[in-house]
Amino acid sequence: MNELGPLVDEFAKIPPWQGECPDGAFANFLGVMTDKEFIERHHPSNVVSAGGSLEIPPPTVTDGEPFFEYAAIRKAIDGAEGRFVMIELGGGYAARSVDAHRLLQQRNPMPSKLVIVEAEATHFQWIKRHLSANGINPAEHWLINAAVSTDSQPKLFMTGAGLFFNSFVASKDIDAIVEQIAEMDGANQVMRNLLVAGTCGMQIPYDSDAGTDLFDYAFVSAMPLADILAPLPHVDLMDIDIQGGEATVIEPAMDLLNAKVTRLHIGTHGDGIHAGLWDLFFEHEWVCEFDYGPNGQHETPWGRFKTTDGILHLVNPRLSNGDDE
Repeated sequence: MNELGPLVDEFAKIPPWQGECPDGAFANFLGVMTDKEFIERHHPSNVVSAGGSLEIPPPTVTDGEPFFEYAAIRKAIDGAEGRFVMIELGGGYAARSVDAHRLLQQRNPMPSKLVIVEAEATHFQWIKRHLSANGINPAEHWLINAAVSTDSQPKLFMTGAGLFFNSFVASKDIDAIVEQIAEMDGANQVMRNLLVAGTCGMQIPYDSDAGTDLFDYAFVSAMPLADILAPLPHVDLMDIDIQGGEATVIEPAMDLLNAKVTRLHIGTHGDGIHAGLWDLFFEHEWVCEFDYGPNGQHETPWGRFKTTDGILHLVNPRLSNGDDE
């Protein structure tokens, strides 16, 4: 576990990407272009540098989470056969899926299927833009505008583009939101909006470590993880970043995960969730390759890095990838 030496050596051999970015776009070391609008309020892991003529090296361990995201993609691509299948839960604008598609073409060319699940409506439209801007036809992949849940009942969800920590509204937070709406003298308007369109239709302050931001709250479609997995014969890599939802949505789908998914890369949100998932996958005999807890400083022989989300990368020893027919 956490054997980083071979990955460090492999990444060090990759020549820096060189090129120019179009106006309003950023590039990473794979040459993936990202629209500046997507990162205006939040610097995502797949953007390394920007502006003019560039030479961009691959990530190093000291970059933290981006290094491990690329490492997960690299491992999954190297093991893929026949057809590469990736699921990205909490897709944002599909940064990791597009990176995987680009690296696949460079390293192990084959047909691919990207399954990208994102509940926030504006982010979902950004997915299509990001795929198209990088030469990927959205119609050839499976894009799901829904939240991953334990059931298919609509869920109240934070809506608002650009911060990428949108999540379900927990039952314990409802009273506080109701009080905010009452203080804004918006109760009648919110009731009308909910009945007509399923959204509060108001910009409501939300405090977090990033500061105070404005979010609306709306009911979104939901889909159980098992329903997402059901039509897929195999999955080479599932990337999960669902803002604490991993605590509840993974366990009910364990039988299908055991049967179909070769690798899981999970961003964990809290020490309790991280430890609980580690125990769950240990019980189901998965092998943990990367294990770094959330909100910590981590020392390695290749340097120190900081985590916000925890990092769990797990391999299913039951599976070797086969053809996807």
